[in-house]
Amino acid sequence: MLSTENINTLIYNSFDEIEAVWRSFEEYSENTAFQNFDWLKQWHNTVGVASSCQACLVVIEFPVGQPVMLLPLGIEKRQGVNCLVWLGGTVSDYHGPLLNPHLSENFTPDFFHRVWQDIQAVLPAYDAIVFEKMPKDIGTQLNPFVSLACIPTASNAHFTYLGTQFDGFLKAKRSSKSLSTEKRKHRRLQEYGKVGFVIASDSTQIQRFLAEMIAQKVRSYLEMGVGNLFDSKEVCDFFNILSAQAIPLGFVHLSALMLDDRIIATHWGLVYKKRFYHLYPTYEQSELTKYAPGGLLMWHLFEWCIDNGIEIYDFTIGDEPYKDQWCDQELKLYDYYEGKTLLGLSYAWAFKTSRLLKRKIKQTPALWKVAQNARTFLGKIRQ
Repeated sequence: MLSTENINTLIYNSFDEIEAVWRSFEEYSENTAFQNFDWLKQWHNTVGVASSCQACLVVIEFPVGQPVMLLPLGIEKRQGVNCLVWLGGTVSDYHGPLLNPHLSENFTPDFFHRVWQDIQAVLPAYDAIVFEKMPKDIGTQLNPFVSLACIPTASNAHFTYLGTQFDGFLKAKRSSKSLSTEKRKHRRLQEYGKVGFVIASDSTQIQRFLAEMIAQKVRSYLEMGVGNLFDSKEVCDFFNILSAQAIPLGFVHLSALMLDDRIIATHWGLVYKKRFYHLYPTYEQSELTKYAPGGLLMWHLFEWCIDNGIEIYDFTIGDEPYKDQWCDQELKLYDYYEGKTLLGLSYAWAFKTSRLLKRKIKQTPALWKVAQNARTFLGKIRQ
């Protein structure tokens, strides 16, 4: 039996302290774009600091000097309860660790559970563990954290392999009739002016496209009756600062579909380790909506990805019907709740119960339709 005596646990309390270790490990580790150093550092500097989230950045070495896991954890107060969470909050669609590509060779579920107990023992005190949106698989490996007593997240994630030919990809995914219908819409759109696909590259384009993306997204949140992510100044700061810093590096990808000089659709996403993350698609609500400008922009994104050697197009979390038209792969996501104190036990139970109910509603078509209609109605009232 493997012994945890050979495990070395290092805890860093700031991104500056861990930067060299993290960047070195990230180069060869298996992880998603939401565990990228720049992503989480900027999130913590804006959203995390505002919510008084205490970073607990854990590096596990096995043996000493050889990192096998990096855990971007934090402790934040929610409704008076100190919760151990993954850093990244609501802007991150996947939460979890960075893993050494050979981790699974040594870390059986039983061994991981013993290591996890040892990690918790050296963390600062907290009341409850609230781990959400953890992917079942990270790269080629099973995420060790899903071996805990998890429950399925309300929605799963969806992705597809792109191949090397744009036309071949379209034909493989859609029927001839469907493609013909979409192309006819796109031709009708061109009757209104010059249609162009533009990727933001300079500061003027970045600021303009991002402002329009946020405005269009806020409108759609209001129409659907869901919470407005961009109500938070800190979230807006996160998007503005990260875009300015990471677009030149190729990590953030911001684009727009233009009709002459008018922005009729936008997309904000990430490019990371040959994977494209489709995150914030938007479109202008106008007389042009019936010509599917958002769909045309997505076609351009597919083509750009294929031309640039991207292998996977990841639509991330959400079971929206349009994803079924393009995706043949599903990534299951899991949540984990555990109380450590009497207060934490109550909080974890309440959270877990609400999440199970949410999944039940989302996975039951009749209930989900009622919930969507009620949400939309309330959204109209708020507007």
